[in-house]
Amino acid sequence: MNNLNRRVVVIGGGVAGITAAIALADAGMLVELIEKRPFLGGRASSSLDKHTHELVDECQHGTMHCCTNLSQLLDRLGVLDKIDYHRTIEFLDSEGNRSAIHGSRLPAPLHTAPSFLRFKSLGIRDKIGIARAMLLMLISPSSAEFESLSIDDWFKRTGQTERAIKRFWRPILVSACNEELHRISCYHGFKILRDGFLLNSEGYQFGVPSVPLGALYTEPTITALQQNSGVVRTKTTVESIQFDDEDRRVLGVILVNGEQIPADYIVCALQSDLLWKILPESIRESYAYFKMVEHIEFSPICGVHLWFDRAVDCPPALALLDCQTEWVFNKTKNFKTANVTSTYLSTVVSASRMLSSRTKEEILEETIRDLQAALPSMKGATLLRWQVVRWPKATFSPIPGVEGMRPVQKSPIKNLYIAGEWTQTGWPSTMESAARSGYLAAEALLIDKGSPKKLLAADSKPGRLAHLLDGHRRLGKHV
Repeated sequence: MNNLNRRVVVIGGGVAGITAAIALADAGMLVELIEKRPFLGGRASSSLDKHTHELVDECQHGTMHCCTNLSQLLDRLGVLDKIDYHRTIEFLDSEGNRSAIHGSRLPAPLHTAPSFLRFKSLGIRDKIGIARAMLLMLISPSSAEFESLSIDDWFKRTGQTERAIKRFWRPILVSACNEELHRISCYHGFKILRDGFLLNSEGYQFGVPSVPLGALYTEPTITALQQNSGVVRTKTTVESIQFDDEDRRVLGVILVNGEQIPADYIVCALQSDLLWKILPESIRESYAYFKMVEHIEFSPICGVHLWFDRAVDCPPALALLDCQTEWVFNKTKNFKTANVTSTYLSTVVSASRMLSSRTKEEILEETIRDLQAALPSMKGATLLRWQVVRWPKATFSPIPGVEGMRPVQKSPIKNLYIAGEWTQTGWPSTMESAARSGYLAAEALLIDKGSPKKLLAADSKPGRLAHLLDGHRRLGKHV
């Protein structure tokens, strides 16, 4: 076989697997992408509503302008224009105060300061403490301590008020990291806040898809791979990876139906626990690289889809403070549905362990109660249909110490590469992390193949003032 067209099997059609597959196909390799579900996108995918035959997202996913590798992937798929970036992030508290974070002409990290000063749900003491903490995040030298210290403990150490934690830090970080504050390391919390809110004046902008997630990933990926002689198999499950025990290399994969697919290289882009299951015991026990994977913990997420018979006054995205429901998205507005009198809302509860023992009906009742308190125009609206979606293992938990468990993308097996947001990317469990992992796995493979290629997108360029302040951190200085 021509060295420029070596066969690669990519296991897993989530964002990580798609990214690796597209990059390797563009590099001239023959790629076969295998996904067990009918749609691509993994946890950022859609399913077909059995009543309406419409695509319904598994759970609401958004992005931020600072997520450069996810943007690069969407651009490669030709769907970046299907992401609407909102310059205003709206918040609503239990007292009816509506506040917004948006940019200004001031340079980063001051660009959101004017709107922050007008944030109605916080007092002056809360705001002073938050501003001081933001500055410390920006200028504090990198430290191994931040990997072992929870962001909750750091907030207490820096004197954050209870209201600041409840109405500012928690809504942002729990939704971004899908974990409670005491289970988020400073390393991950700082990453979200620095890249999203401090370094670049556009980084905070919140991107919401204007189409169902399935439309972002499934058909565009299939089309892109087929144009490069690639193959996509959906509704296909890998039973195990086949190894040559003597040469310690992969030979291919075995499907649950017994079919064997040979491969020169394999990129496994499954969740960490699923990778563990398809590896032979001899491989799992022989390498510390794979043993670490077993100890990665997960955090759940819960979403509720609701269709009402009339128009409900709700912005495209709204963060709810002081209640169980964290975010509500107006999918009717997100999808730019015209000339309709009904409303489709989608809600999210991150780190939803408290809901694991509750029935779907109980979750619906609590969600409706939260929305009725927040959205007065829901009064009199009739719920036409609803759907509760739960992902028990939605993301890995960014707990203190987890960085030591996250493997690099190049495995100790010479032609096996690992992708997934849980691998070493420098990011918490996000779609940006997934995209980065796919590019890093593809880069490692191409280096071993003798055709090195830079694939990872550059981070957003810091503003001049932010770069100056950040320079003190990188040089280990304090201001």
